[in-house]
Amino acid sequence: MQYKDLKIAIVDHNSDNIRFLEALLNKQGISHVRSYRSGSAFERSARQNTYDIVFLDNRIDTIKNLYDLVSELVSDGILPATTRLVYMAQRQSAFDYACEYPFHSNQLLEVPYTLQDLVTILEEHTLQMKEFKQAYACIENKKFKNALLKLKELRKQEYPNYLKKARNQLLVNLLLKLGHYSLAKKLLLPLAERNIQWAKWSLFHVNYELRDFEACKQFLTEPQTRQDYPVRVFYWQIYIAFQANNRELATAQVLAFPVEDMSPSMFRLSLMVLHVSNELDAVDNLIKRKERVYQEDPALATLLTALSIKLKLLETLNTQSELKPKDLKERQLELKALLTHSAGNIQKYCPEEFNLMFVMMMLLEGKASEASSKLLQLSQSLHDPSAIVIIAYLFHLAGDKEQAKEMLFNAHRALGKQHRNSHYVLAGLMHREIFAKIYQEEATQQQAYIHFASKLFNSGEFKDTIKICSKALRSGINDKELNDLLLRSTKEAGLKEQDYLHYLAPKRAAHTVVS
Repeated sequence: MQYKDLKIAIVDHNSDNIRFLEALLNKQGISHVRSYRSGSAFERSARQNTYDIVFLDNRIDTIKNLYDLVSELVSDGILPATTRLVYMAQRQSAFDYACEYPFHSNQLLEVPYTLQDLVTILEEHTLQMKEFKQAYACIENKKFKNALLKLKELRKQEYPNYLKKARNQLLVNLLLKLGHYSLAKKLLLPLAERNIQWAKWSLFHVNYELRDFEACKQFLTEPQTRQDYPVRVFYWQIYIAFQANNRELATAQVLAFPVEDMSPSMFRLSLMVLHVSNELDAVDNLIKRKERVYQEDPALATLLTALSIKLKLLETLNTQSELKPKDLKERQLELKALLTHSAGNIQKYCPEEFNLMFVMMMLLEGKASEASSKLLQLSQSLHDPSAIVIIAYLFHLAGDKEQAKEMLFNAHRALGKQHRNSHYVLAGLMHREIFAKIYQEEATQQQAYIHFASKLFNSGEFKDTIKICSKALRSGINDKELNDLLLRSTKEAGLKEQDYLHYLAPKRAAHTVVS
């Protein structure tokens, strides 16, 4: 592939930035350059066109910023593995809002940049596509074992450092995709000892899969990690704190993080942490602090209003049985007035949030049957695991237990496809909390686990079947059907004993996460 053949997309709200980059690309003989001033315009184009390299700005303060949009497009298979993602940012602007994708090259173009910086990216991309062409073809066809074999054939090739890095990253992620975590760890340890950051983060994810949370916590507390990746440290420390049942630490993490540096998804995560920890005053305080940041942007200001009303609706739904009829009626009227007052803007900027709040209002007014019908309609179009979890809970409140179970399963499956970013942490913790609310008895938990595991096994999702079975077994549910499904799944997935033994480790006592 020559430079002139590359298909380039530029996504930047600033016209001057676009013109500057277009001029540099044209100097290199690249004529196929398309520019977009908004993420939504790029999304429409990406669903119809294939790009080799996408240059993106790094603004976080939009309802769906480009980091979130790219994650969605990668998850949906819209951006092929051969697409290189280049974020244009100053180094101090927290590049770590981007998560690491299994097969997409993901890098920073430090602003201000020169023609030579751009040429380097073009050269590296062109050579990488040429050298690893066969492996990428296997990845696109989901033949991960074949891709691994193709890359192993290239391990003795003398490559420049950037190609060695690309090859090693692909090898590691293919091993993870196939469930060979122990082999991936063996490959990563010498690289991590040399302080190679991508390797250290990959090792973190391997340790997470191996349930070695102590190693995860140790990495997150390293001074360099905290300095270079404050955003990732923020949401992963929250996640691991919940794994250790240490909500106090999760709350402390939220209150200590600068609110102006929180992306919308991080802000949602923060509200969720405070809400489930019953820190209602802290919720109000956090929203007021964020209002000062978002006051100039009508879309983001409306998002804050929507989230505030949504939390009040959820709180009332959770406590309505404890309220006197007169107090409940007053609360209903107050919430209905709040929702009616902001309905126009919320429908315009946050239509999904409005639909969910509309159903919550139905439930508060005792219209369970109408609410259930509306939820069934909404469930057909939503793909975000966080929204699916909320729908599951609302089905539960409406008394439709079977639909609640199905939605929880759909959310679990959607989580398996989610990239490891703040959205994943938010949806994962929401799923954990709602599962515990719906299934409080061990017998009902057992039935839910068997239902989930059987559906995953029957659809050929053997790795996820192993995870759900082992989670049930670790929690103390010792069921013959779950044990059989676990053994059959490991055989179907082609895993050896060392690849799944960590899933069966007994549950440890809760430890405090080091802040």
